[in-house]
Amino acid sequence: MKPELFQIGPLTIHAYGFFLALAFIVGMLVSYRYLRRQFMDAYIVFELVLAAAIGGIVGARIFYVVGHWREFSSAWWEVFKFWNVQGLVFYGGFVVGVLAAVAVIKMRGLSISVVLDSGGLAVPAAMAVARVGCFLNGCCYGKSSGLPWAVTFPVKTQMSMGMPPNPIHPTQIYELLMDLAIFFILLVIQKRFRYRGEVMISFIMLYAVARFANEIFRYHTSPNANLFFQLLSVAAFVLAGLVLIFRRRLLPEAR
Repeated sequence: MKPELFQIGPLTIHAYGFFLALAFIVGMLVSYRYLRRQFMDAYIVFELVLAAAIGGIVGARIFYVVGHWREFSSAWWEVFKFWNVQGLVFYGGFVVGVLAAVAVIKMRGLSISVVLDSGGLAVPAAMAVARVGCFLNGCCYGKSSGLPWAVTFPVKTQMSMGMPPNPIHPTQIYELLMDLAIFFILLVIQKRFRYRGEVMISFIMLYAVARFANEIFRYHTSPNANLFFQLLSVAAFVLAGLVLIFRRRLLPEAR
């Protein structure tokens, strides 16, 4: 664990912020390369990332609050702490971030499916990088574990973040590995998809499976949070699967 990476004079570079910024850069590069290969104006990526970042942070906070409402029952003003990196949820960030990006796409008159497909590759690559920051920061941690690869954080950190007082599952690393697997799977099979938009749909389905599995080992302060996020994963998988099936039935000759 190393929440502070280094200092430049009076400026302290924090691990989570550094890797989050690096994640956005990686995501932009992946998306830029994909759009260039589709002969689209790839510079739209910069506008998309800005819109998705703002929408993503707001959405991620909203979903966290919904899943941990008891934490805010006596301090409702804490809801508006969008900078709290331990109080963000991917699904909320993804939904609102995509809606913000779609708004930009519509304004620019571009193909929504092609741009979303670029995101289907960019998001898992970016998330894998961001999870390094999570691990170094000590957030998004797991339940107690007796496995050989279980990790132990400093006692002060464990107490301040509410971690179990013993070795825990490195769920940040679990998700990092699953995000990389999703990225490489989609990278290899992307040309086999029949329609535009199926890269993003497939990403949603694959991530839903990964998140459902990771919630088995993830620790939350709210006792019902694991079930809540697993139900969200099931819903995401089913909805994405239905969209995939109906698109293929309704658009048999489209590309």
